[in-house]
Amino acid sequence: MGENTMFSRRGVLRGVGGGAVVLVGLGGAGGVSAQEEISLTALWTDDEEEDFLAVVDYVEEETGIEISYQPRDTEPLLTETLMDFEAGVATADVVVFPTEGRVRRDGEAGHLEPVGDLWDEDDYTTDHDPVTVDDEVYAAPFGGDIKPGFWYRRSFFEEHGLEEPDDYDAFLDLLAEIDGIEGVEAPLASANGDGWPLSDVTEAFILRQEEGAQLQQDLIDGEAEFTDDRVVTALEELQELLQEGYFSEVRDFGVQYEFFWANETPLYFMGSWTPAFGPIEDPEDLDYFRLPGTEAMVTSINWFTIPTYGENIDAAREALEAIISPEGQQIWTERGGFIPTAVDVPADAFELDIMREISEDAEEVELVPDLDDALGDPFQAEFWSQLLGLWAEPDQDVEPIVEALDDVLAETVAEEEDVEEIEADDEA
Repeated sequence: MGENTMFSRRGVLRGVGGGAVVLVGLGGAGGVSAQEEISLTALWTDDEEEDFLAVVDYVEEETGIEISYQPRDTEPLLTETLMDFEAGVATADVVVFPTEGRVRRDGEAGHLEPVGDLWDEDDYTTDHDPVTVDDEVYAAPFGGDIKPGFWYRRSFFEEHGLEEPDDYDAFLDLLAEIDGIEGVEAPLASANGDGWPLSDVTEAFILRQEEGAQLQQDLIDGEAEFTDDRVVTALEELQELLQEGYFSEVRDFGVQYEFFWANETPLYFMGSWTPAFGPIEDPEDLDYFRLPGTEAMVTSINWFTIPTYGENIDAAREALEAIISPEGQQIWTERGGFIPTAVDVPADAFELDIMREISEDAEEVELVPDLDDALGDPFQAEFWSQLLGLWAEPDQDVEPIVEALDDVLAETVAEEEDVEEIEADDEA
């Protein structure tokens, strides 16, 4: 991520913490009783941090537990917590991961406490399977991020007589038309935060291929290869748009919202958190459309975990249960930019029509897991790296890209299969 860190979803504090030594003091700092204070770390910063802290206020009042919150960027969250866990240290009493693959690996390694008794899958829009190892559930779901498509400003479309495209040719025509409008840097925003926003738009192009939703699930399950012709086609379609100059300069994804709102990058493939971001001055001016050809949406869950090495496990469990409750999730839902996973959050909690529309649209299409979040590393890191390389050099051959990703995909899936074999042996 770049040096400009005014806005961020996945966090902007790359320098926060420095591995196990720096992070040891987060849990139970200052000699506070384990019964009275816990620490929590997640990816929410800026406006989203304020929204989450509103949930924290509710939980503190309900439970009497004081919660200290430490935001992190994706890379420190994933790498430094792993360093801490392997050293037998709890980075925080509660750690929120965006990746199911990481939860499963940590659960299998003994780094996490089981939390399946804190939530009933019948009461949530997700089930236990993504975060279950050997019949133990190692994470609990909070909000779900849905990636609905390309956001745009209604006022911009109205001013220039633009319409949502109904097929891919119309989409290309729309890009060409926007590209000719004065003041537009490029029709499509390119966002970077270690590579993950580029992965989101790439997954949309995978989903628009023949049986794309099943293809994505098969890639996650190791039943399809990344060299599949449909994956190659998806990357070639992106490559053509890059070569046409339809994608903007790559910027920190939060900063890119400023350019989007100024109509300099009028189409932005982003998630359901968009209406709540600071640069969005009038959420009522927002709308979105799916990439033509897609009949599915990607969804990603924020998974709350409790490290086994914490000193305040009982208090962490009590706080976690209150956070993921319908009452806890309703607080952020009412503030906007949040899709609850608790089914008992009332529909009228959505104060913005656009948020209600996303939730309703999600019920009409197939929902698929986020590809790189579901797989985790080493695939995720390589996926991000390869996409950043493609954006930097769009004229390169895509075949070496898919071949490299296929190799690391096979490695990642093999690691998962090894875990499953160990579980089976243990059960026998």
